[in-house]
Amino acid sequence: MQESFLVFITKISLYPTVVFTGLVMFVTLYWLVSLLGMADMDSVEFGESGSDADVSNLTSTGFFTGLMLKFGLYGVPLVIILTLISLIGWVLSYLYTSFLHQYFDSGLLYYVFGTGALIFVLVISMWLTGLIISPIRKNIANIPKRNAASNIGKIAIVRTLSVTDKHGEAELHDGGAGLILKIRSDADASLLKQGDEVVLVEYLEAANTYRVAPAKHK
Repeated sequence: MQESFLVFITKISLYPTVVFTGLVMFVTLYWLVSLLGMADMDSVEFGESGSDADVSNLTSTGFFTGLMLKFGLYGVPLVIILTLISLIGWVLSYLYTSFLHQYFDSGLLYYVFGTGALIFVLVISMWLTGLIISPIRKNIANIPKRNAASNIGKIAIVRTLSVTDKHGEAELHDGGAGLILKIRSDADASLLKQGDEVVLVEYLEAANTYRVAPAKHK
């Protein structure tokens, strides 16, 4: 059993699988940090709705943004997209390393075929990820948006370690499962910390966030 484990570790450390092994470790760490309230999950947004019209208009976007639009990688949090790409890519590259890459165990061919496999696996992973999130994105788009203005004045609980003008999350108890909201504060970051109560004072529609202030108890 120990020998099998060592073989497994060796395979996931070989090129090109090691690239996706690193990505899997990165997203796993990010999820752990996020669960501990040390980071928030921002959505990838292209245009106002992430519609197909945005996909056809790639001339005004960067290469990376255009590529993501082309594969339908938008409309859900970026960390979910990266997680799916990493996991799918890791599985496919592991299979390649296990069954094909052994025939190119050294020299120039090892890196030539490895790089070709890396590009191929990455494209397939992005394509499959786009297919997986497509129904999720469509369902999100079809859900009527909550009237964000109705949350103004309500009390929420900070769930990240701090709140700044660029980072922060809070949980709003709405009588159901609760809402996780992105929040921002212009105040000194040391004023707000995890567990503090804040008042939602303004909804910033363009960024889909709320500006907050410390709750004052009478």
